Formats: sequence, C-alpha cells, structure tokens
Amino acid sequence: MENKMIYGMEMNIHQRDPHTIQVYILDVKDGEHPHHVTTIEHSSKHPSKTKQNGDPYARVHDNLFNVLKAQLLKAGKWID
Repeated sequence: MENKMIYGMEMNIHQRDPHTIQVYILDVKDGEHPHHVTTIEHSSKHPSKTKQNGDPYARVHDNLFNVLKAQLLKAGKWID
C-alpha cells in the first residue's frame, strides 16, 4: 500500500472568537488562490442549532477544535 500522506504542508490557525478557530491551509499546488480558508467551530457556539435530523453542522468538530485550541494555548495565542 502506497503512502498517500502529504508531509510538510503549511497551515496557519488563529482564534476568531471563543468558539471558532480560523484555519488557513497553503495549497500544495501554487495557484491563483494559494490558501484554502475554513473555520472549525465548537458545538457550544450554537448549542440549540442542529440539522433537522439532530446532527451538528459540518463546521462543528469538537475534537479537532480542542486539538487546535491546545496548540493556540501552548503558543500563548488563545484569549478566553
């Protein structure tokens, strides 16, 4: 099985608010728009809002949010 991992990819993150982390990922193929921007939200941002079937919205990823928040805390970049 061949390794399909991308190594050395550049990613920048910052706190947007207490419940949201903005993620910038540098595209491995330099193009017209080299960064992909997305947000990771904690479920505490919209505690009563879910899809009709009760699932959280796609941008809500508590586990990933907690990992990224821990990195921001280590770097002294998180403000409560």
